[in-house]
Amino acid sequence: MSNSVLVTGASGTIGLHLLRVLRSTPWGVRALIRSAENERLVSSLGAQAFYGDFMDQASLGEAMTGVDTLVLITSANPNAAQQASNALQVAKECGVRKVVRVSAIKAAPDGPTANTVLHGQTEQEIISSGLDYVILRPNLFMQNMFLAAQTITEQDSFFFGTGEAQIGMVDTRDVADCAAQCVLSDQFNGNIYEVTGPQSLSYFDVAQALSAKLNRTISYVPVSPQDVYEGIVGAGWDEWIAGISRDYAQAYRVGWGDFTTDTVQQMCGHPSRGIDRFIREVLCAQAALSV
Repeated sequence: MSNSVLVTGASGTIGLHLLRVLRSTPWGVRALIRSAENERLVSSLGAQAFYGDFMDQASLGEAMTGVDTLVLITSANPNAAQQASNALQVAKECGVRKVVRVSAIKAAPDGPTANTVLHGQTEQEIISSGLDYVILRPNLFMQNMFLAAQTITEQDSFFFGTGEAQIGMVDTRDVADCAAQCVLSDQFNGNIYEVTGPQSLSYFDVAQALSAKLNRTISYVPVSPQDVYEGIVGAGWDEWIAGISRDYAQAYRVGWGDFTTDTVQQMCGHPSRGIDRFIREVLCAQAALSV
């Protein structure tokens, strides 16, 4: 078996940074994609593109043949557990040795959101699969701030449903860095890791950090979890996404995400990125927020 890895969800926030990291390693990197635009994107990062779909096992088999490690990333959707199950079945058939799963915070079959439950089901299947595995459970993404970029620009304010909750928010670049280390080394095999930033923050703290960077007052305006649901549905988004967004907001409000870990330091040898660094290097740069 060659040192080759297949990354699903390769065009997403975590997947793209993972490709960047793996590009500088001796591993052969494959990326599962669904469009020509994504093929150009992943190819520019040194990955070999394979067209495929989680519900098309033949395409998964083509992508996984000869692969040592599968980095299994699925988007939040009601079919995610079935998609992951299909990928795991094909992985075993193709002789894949190891799966690195990007899961969700505190994944469990009895969790507070539908997404938590689906990830919990997938984790149980991975553990019983006979494959080597590492499971990463990221806390709330700092990159969710991109959802607020427009109102920050237009109104100097942003809105979330987590109230005053403190949350161990994590930069997705750190999640990708951890996934890369789990590909490159077997020392983390057989374990589940919660992945967080360096400190628990409220969105009031984020607003303060943004204000300091932009040299103007940015306000965080808490809304209710139900307001979150209605706002998403009103914008024409999927009701399932609206439902998990509401339920995540409610869970975070009661302290569900108020913890930090040393996973990034342990795996990567560097501290996790803080909110100031994220704002400077990612949010302001990519969302074109300016002073």
